[in-house]
Amino acid sequence: MKSMDIKLAEQLIEQWASDNADTLGLNREKIRVSYILNPGGFSNLSLRLSDEDKQLYVKLAPPYKAARLQQWADVSSYLTDHYTAPKLVQAIDHEVVPGYSYGLVFEYIKDATPLENTENPEAVLPRILETIAKLHHDDQLRSMLPTVNSVTYADAFEEEYINRLTEDLEGIRESRELLRDFVSDEMIAWFGDEIARLNAIVRQTPAFLLPAIDVVHNDLNGNNVLAYGRDGFRIIDWDDISGQGDAAMDYSVLLWPYKHDESWSIWREKNLTGSDAATLERLELYFRAKLLDEVIDVLADYIEAERVPEHREAFQNKAKSIHLRAYPQYLAQYGNG
Repeated sequence: MKSMDIKLAEQLIEQWASDNADTLGLNREKIRVSYILNPGGFSNLSLRLSDEDKQLYVKLAPPYKAARLQQWADVSSYLTDHYTAPKLVQAIDHEVVPGYSYGLVFEYIKDATPLENTENPEAVLPRILETIAKLHHDDQLRSMLPTVNSVTYADAFEEEYINRLTEDLEGIRESRELLRDFVSDEMIAWFGDEIARLNAIVRQTPAFLLPAIDVVHNDLNGNNVLAYGRDGFRIIDWDDISGQGDAAMDYSVLLWPYKHDESWSIWREKNLTGSDAATLERLELYFRAKLLDEVIDVLADYIEAERVPEHREAFQNKAKSIHLRAYPQYLAQYGNG
């Protein structure tokens, strides 16, 4: 597994920014670049670009993820105007850092805190949910996004979870030795069986066989919603946006921290009253998939952390901790097959 050279990436972006300082609105004599650790993994590369007066956010993607960033760029102005997304400053349409073929530069959102780290996220959540509900039914935005025929909610679920978990499992098997001290061969076999079992349940659930027509963010975790002030918020990282997704997916990720709270049933009744019965039915299976994700996907992240020696230990300790909590919780809630 090839290591990521963070210092080289910072130097290359600093040189690129210096060459483009006038366009970026930066003082080329005072440009600084710093790597941002992405809690979601290491496939993309994130950096903070600044001088003494201005900060920008740079996100670079490898070739297999470039199309997603390009899609975000195509609708970025609309997302900024209607959905609090950061303003796009410039696209990077060539390889500045080896292995990253495309990138975007955005305004950096200062004085904001990830929702999961705010003291009282419940104060802003109702407004976030209102915004997301509006997104899910935005026909104009849907018309701006690429679509294909005959996509069902089951297809959307498979794209989001089944395919990714299957890829994760392949990587886990290939790097088996890295996990030897806390993941057994029997567990790995169970991972494959459970992915297949979950897919079969989804394919047999009528609510998942309906056409997928929701416009979704697809990654509304607590790091991609930033809160500020009394009830202000910004939604970032729109590269997974889709016009043929599932509102239940957005709700499941955003509301995951509250799912196991004793007040969940009351909270759900109060805040999801506008959702139809089919969406709420799919939501429960998305919650199941989210927990399975914390069992399996974090192991893929554990392996990927080998690429970044500077952050490997801390990231792997966190991934291992999540896995060791989620695995018995999943078995207790959904059984062992």
